[in-house]
Amino acid sequence: LDARDRSFAKLLVSTVERRLGQIDKILACCIEKYPPKKGKHSHLIQATLRTGAAQLLFLRTPPFAAIKETVQVLRIYHRATPSNNPPVPEAMIKFVNGVFRKLSGPATEGNAGSSYGDMLLKEKTNPEDNIAPWLITKWKTDWGKEYTNKICEQMMPSDESSVVPRIDLSTKFTYSSDQNSDKVQQLLEALGEDSILLPHSSIRVGTNLKGGVKNWPGYNEGTWWVQDASSTLPALVLVSSLRDKYGDLSWLNIVDMCAAPGGKTSQLLSAGFASVTAVEANQRRSRRLIENLKRLGFVDDCEVVVQEGQTWYPTRDGKNAPVHGILLDVPCSATGTGARRPDVLRRSPVIKDLLQIQEKLANHCVDTILDVGGIMVYATCSLLKEESELQVEKLIARGKDKNEGRAVMKTLPIHPHEVPGYEGAIDGNGWLRVLPGVLEGHLMSTDGFFVARLVKVE
Repeated sequence: LDARDRSFAKLLVSTVERRLGQIDKILACCIEKYPPKKGKHSHLIQATLRTGAAQLLFLRTPPFAAIKETVQVLRIYHRATPSNNPPVPEAMIKFVNGVFRKLSGPATEGNAGSSYGDMLLKEKTNPEDNIAPWLITKWKTDWGKEYTNKICEQMMPSDESSVVPRIDLSTKFTYSSDQNSDKVQQLLEALGEDSILLPHSSIRVGTNLKGGVKNWPGYNEGTWWVQDASSTLPALVLVSSLRDKYGDLSWLNIVDMCAAPGGKTSQLLSAGFASVTAVEANQRRSRRLIENLKRLGFVDDCEVVVQEGQTWYPTRDGKNAPVHGILLDVPCSATGTGARRPDVLRRSPVIKDLLQIQEKLANHCVDTILDVGGIMVYATCSLLKEESELQVEKLIARGKDKNEGRAVMKTLPIHPHEVPGYEGAIDGNGWLRVLPGVLEGHLMSTDGFFVARLVKVE
């Protein structure tokens, strides 16, 4: 595929992913038995119906082009696959063609102003159909109807044809003590005139920059890495507090729990700590972490440990090693990433299991790893309070029991000057709660995130 066709293919797949609930609901209105009965070609028929409907309903592809090209896929299927795949029967091809013509035809006889598909889209569906009902209910309970609507609007844009993938970059220069603004500006210019510097110094790449990420300026030199703007906040506030407390970071030991793919680890390494230990339980993800550290030139400065965080203890030369700071970005439902990963909005994760893992990790970190006086940042990319705010409340409350071995933690509030652009996301506890669609300007479009900073009192 050439660059244009490849771009359209990505847009088509992402649109089907994002609008799957609405697409299936509309197809069910047009087809007596939907999804198709299981058979040799049922998955292919369903995929074809979905991609054709996405073009007609959301991407505004001219009907003659959408129908012709999509139906043609069924005609050539057996020629493009192993010989043991039989051709799609002509009756099935005509059936799919008929569904598309019905969707693109007039809503009412003699009315050419609106298609039947458009009428169904307006009268029978809404964007919430693409999100699991349990999740909508949780959001309305946690944030209210107004904010839930803003979240949905941000994750389900009204004009799919104009959607451009959001790509944010972090640079080595941003987190060092001297914060070399000249080098950041040079990189910004090299990335294209429509790339912008966000308030907290992430770079949002513009649409003029063409080609794959690996061909962009600075990639081979290890100058930057891809990292959503909100994802930078946990490391940003950890570095800020440790710099305020100690000034010199070059003798401090830091742990990044659940570290892959390595964006936050790279932020910490850029800041100049004496040691950064990256702990990652998943073997496959740890390989990606190491690959990223190698490209950035950090692999020799970081100890990567492949082990479950709740069983790991810091040692050096056979002795317990002091830990001055921990970044704990726990495994979670990832519902804050729905704009980039719409599949997470339809999942039904076992929240109970996730909550147990989060609690075990947090308790282990503060009880047995973090030194007294040390700082831990607890973070999630979840839009659920039970994975975020409520977990931190429990962590603080358990220390008040004065049980032996339980750490006493208190909030170290995040201040507006530490998180430029995100000032409006600081809540009454001094924690950060970023909701997609709520902040102003470019940061209206960003992942949902939660960040709390805590200090170990005893």
